[in-house]
Amino acid sequence: MANAHNNFLKFEQAVSLTSGKKKQLIASRKALQNRITEYFKAHEKFLVPKYYIQGSYKMGTMVIDKNGTYDVDLGVYFLEKPKIEPMTLQNTVLKSVTGITQGGVEHREKCVRVIYKGDFDIDIPVYYKTPTDKSPFLATKNGWLASDPKELCDWFEKKKDNNGQLVRLVKYFKAWAYQRSKKMPNGISFTVWVANNYKPNSRDDRAFFDTAKAIESTFGGGFVDTVVTNPATPQDNLLKLDFNQRTNFKEAFRQMLKDTEHALQTNSNSKALNIWKQQFGEKFPIT
Repeated sequence: MANAHNNFLKFEQAVSLTSGKKKQLIASRKALQNRITEYFKAHEKFLVPKYYIQGSYKMGTMVIDKNGTYDVDLGVYFLEKPKIEPMTLQNTVLKSVTGITQGGVEHREKCVRVIYKGDFDIDIPVYYKTPTDKSPFLATKNGWLASDPKELCDWFEKKKDNNGQLVRLVKYFKAWAYQRSKKMPNGISFTVWVANNYKPNSRDDRAFFDTAKAIESTFGGGFVDTVVTNPATPQDNLLKLDFNQRTNFKEAFRQMLKDTEHALQTNSNSKALNIWKQQFGEKFPIT
């Protein structure tokens, strides 16, 4: 039977950040931190924040999408409760980074997004956490929300295996989702799904299929049955899809299972690799 393990390993490298992109990202992140810090220092009524890189970059699961771009989360943390409203605090952070890139900035519901056009976006969520708080509080346009991204990163760290297969699998599922034309679950949903349903195997192609089957078995029959519970505060449902989007996703996912089962069962290596390429796109190597 066909064995695409080595092709999967090459694919993981193809969708991961190069050392050059990592250096560029680090430089951009430091420039943002300096800009925010200087702005808050210049206004005596404001506290000076701390910073924490979080999300997929911290967990090692970041992938480049089919447009060649990616998102990074830079958490801004205050160690006292700010005296201004959360939306005002978001606006203050937005003002501090306005003009730093040609791509501009956006004020989103739960973060400020800095756009490095055609390359990457840096999302800046804003939090506070006092010594007596069990978890940080995230600034949103509608108020403060208990949220602990570090708790989520720590949870994922404990799930990792020694040879990095779990992290690679998360990347494969995210890369698969990026290739779909209709809206798919977000990256953090796949991260939690994979971590909770991981089926290790000496081969990544086999581990991908077995883990996908395990994930599919958690899908409920109705709209409210398919959930991805955040293992960290606030333990909300991470699956931000409406009924039609969930239906489209389930159909695509189940079709993927049928197709990739053929890839694993065929004796033709070239046929198997072409099936995998159809799932993962042009970056998947067939040689």
